[in-house]
Amino acid sequence: MKIIITAGGTSEKIDDVRTITNTSTGRLGYAIGRAFVEKYGDSIEKIYYLHGTRAAYVEDDIVEPIMIGGVADLQEKLTELLTGEKIDAVIHAMAVSDYVVKEVTTLDRIRGTEDPADKADLSGNKISSDIDDLVIHMKRSPKVISIIKKLSPATTLVGFKLLSGVPHEELIEVGSGLMAKNDCDFVLANDLREIGKDRHRGYLINRSGGYDTMETREEIADMIALRVMEKGRSFG
Repeated sequence: MKIIITAGGTSEKIDDVRTITNTSTGRLGYAIGRAFVEKYGDSIEKIYYLHGTRAAYVEDDIVEPIMIGGVADLQEKLTELLTGEKIDAVIHAMAVSDYVVKEVTTLDRIRGTEDPADKADLSGNKISSDIDDLVIHMKRSPKVISIIKKLSPATTLVGFKLLSGVPHEELIEVGSGLMAKNDCDFVLANDLREIGKDRHRGYLINRSGGYDTMETREEIADMIALRVMEKGRSFG
């Protein structure tokens, strides 16, 4: 089997030294990678581990770590792997930026009140820190999860959905909606309220509408690995 795991968060460049990112640590993706290696390593030829700049990766002979910058970088690498090789499963745990930087400007420039004699210089590799009222114009990023099954319909896809402070029924409903929209085989749904230092409750939803309930990050990782391997074996 060949598997792709995405983990951590993407980072969108403002200039060559500044980025916008999210708080994802990549710990769940790391736990998933470790579960595959430790429990099913003999059955896996390769794990392509696409990880954010701050996320650790599992060190093993079958793991090929690939550092990812922004959303475009992630989309390009997934496309390359899914069209160039037979990928049996994608576990898409990465927290992908919802917005990417379109342009950087200033409030005075937007208002048309910028003094031509004191025009802010936004060129170069690093924007000056002397500029007042810097404005970052962002645009929506593409939904990378939506391309996976289009590029490789036979690949088992595990999606992830994190909400905060919603009723349990809504969490399952939204997770199921993500599954239907992107042709996922499983979706791990969790609520930020149920995640703590020693606790991480998750619900692994399947296509029948049922779900497995786990109470820790390790249990989630083990269950995802188990369900993916079971599905792979059922198709030979």
